Amino acid sequence: MALTPELNAAAKAHAEDMAAKGYMEHNEPNGSTPQARAIKAGYAAPANSAWLVLEVISARQTAEAAANWLLSDRLHRGVLLRGYWREMGAAYVEGGPYGQFWVVEFGCRPNVLPVIAEPTASGGVTVRLSNEECTPTGAGEAIGKATEVMVSDKPDFDGAAWEPFVTTKTVGKAGSVFVKYRDARGREVTTSTGGQASNAVIVTAASASTTTLNSASIPTAAVPPPPDANDMPDPKSDPGLFAPKPSFVFQPKP
Repeated sequence: MALTPELNAAAKAHAEDMAAKGYMEHNEPNGSTPQARAIKAGYAAPANSAWLVLEVISARQTAEAAANWLLSDRLHRGVLLRGYWREMGAAYVEGGPYGQFWVVEFGCRPNVLPVIAEPTASGGVTVRLSNEECTPTGAGEAIGKATEVMVSDKPDFDGAAWEPFVTTKTVGKAGSVFVKYRDARGREVTTSTGGQASNAVIVTAASASTTTLNSASIPTAAVPPPPDANDMPDPKSDPGLFAPKPSFVFQPKP
């Protein structure tokens, strides 16, 4: 995924609002939703469309404890590990009834298919390509699921050729990488790394110890009891919501 300033701004605004007003909900007291806040921040995922924004919140005391809790809860884990997210934003704000809030926004929007560059040991760049999974058939002029890509180290794509879509591609030298996506109907969109390899969001194993997790518990008096496990959604009921990425392994360090 790629970090986006719009989703960062939406996450920060909501974290600050919860801290200032002393609540912990996805909908603000004025009724605004994660999608509405993202749109207000400039994230063009049209309301009531297949392009969307979802949000997770934690009030645990450390980033590791927050991530552990979100990944251990069935519903939140399903949101975090949806296979079609391609952008995200996050914020941490101190204050409020629990001392702090972590807010993470995940999104997809039309015609925005980020590429993430990772330097190789040989001095080149490995490019990880996203694809249109939110609206795989496209909508109007918006691209659907890409079937072909063109990858180049030149903005005019001189000498590059279309090839079948792949999730990763290696470029022989470091620097900006430019990518064109094309779907089965011939709709195209162009993107690039912009020379910002640091824009990658890298998920690693959480390092929170048992002691950290215990000390990070939210005061029980201020939180309603959790729902019965039998009442929680079954991952098998909606693979699109709950199915984790096959490559993800969550293994806390001892």
